[in-house]
Amino acid sequence: MGDFDWKKAVTTIAPSLATALAPELGLAGVAIRAIGQAFGMQDATEQQVSEAIAKATPSDLLAIKQADQQFQKDMASIGVDLEKIAAEDRANARDREIKTGDSWTPRILGAVVVIGYLAVQWYIMSHIVPTEMREIVLRSMGTLDMALGLVLGYYFGSSAGSARKDMVIDKLADG
Repeated sequence: MGDFDWKKAVTTIAPSLATALAPELGLAGVAIRAIGQAFGMQDATEQQVSEAIAKATPSDLLAIKQADQQFQKDMASIGVDLEKIAAEDRANARDREIKTGDSWTPRILGAVVVIGYLAVQWYIMSHIVPTEMREIVLRSMGTLDMALGLVLGYYFGSSAGSARKDMVIDKLADG
């Protein structure tokens, strides 16, 4: 159960709630509460939500999807556009890079992350990892997977277009 990434699962099931989990938005508590309520829990903790998602049934997943749709409506009714906020955050990061003239730091960090990712992948594939080291290696892989996603997301954009595509497919399937 320690290897389960509940936030990644939420990204697939409920993209708006997953976006709200981003620390810079300050809406993680609201998102966790909404997911918890989909499971019938009041004032759920992050740990409780993680455990519930790990054991979710198809009806639970549907309830989370419905909570995501309600969350979108609630945010729209108060004038919060999560996609716009996320886009502005990326634009601000890129604007900072332009203003500071610091083009080398992101490139070096990106190269280190990609090379680190590939090196760890190679090591795992070419060596037998002892049982007592598996947890450390899996944790390192998870960290590198996330870092690689951030680096690639920075340079090539987010999956906002993919999320829109999923919403269109959902609407077509429902209609």
